[in-house]
Amino acid sequence: MLCPSCGYDNIEGADRCEECLTSLFNLDESQGGKRTLARSVMEDDLSKLDNELLSVTPETSAREVVDQMKQARLGCALVLDNGNLVGIFTERDLLSKLTGKNAQPPTTPVKQLMSANPEVLLETDSIAAALNKMSMGHYRHIPVQKSDGSYCVTSIKHVLKYLARSQW
Repeated sequence: MLCPSCGYDNIEGADRCEECLTSLFNLDESQGGKRTLARSVMEDDLSKLDNELLSVTPETSAREVVDQMKQARLGCALVLDNGNLVGIFTERDLLSKLTGKNAQPPTTPVKQLMSANPEVLLETDSIAAALNKMSMGHYRHIPVQKSDGSYCVTSIKHVLKYLARSQW
């Protein structure tokens, strides 16, 4: 039985998740033939979520990346080098590295400001797995590798849209 909070595969009949101690009581009871929201989050994979992509090269200047993020109305950009994910540049990186007394100049290449080697989920991972990673890592954006090897980004905004749609 998969935990709705962390995705840990518990033995059938367990009352609490062995990994995060979330209650599993009544999780397997159906509700009028409809899937519960918890079961949907556990069973649906990341392909069910909206996603977005803004990618830049490691040599792109911070100014250019920020301009592209503003124009696209996105909170992050993936840094790809010949199709390989090498980092992610987020609003948090912008605020912590391009402002304040230790601010880097806006001409700095994004490779010096990005978060290198970010955690990546697979398109086949569950929405619950994404929520767990976001919660544990304090992330708002997570790169997702698609089945064809390309990348996109899913965010807490996409999860919330999915949850809102699931309630109707």
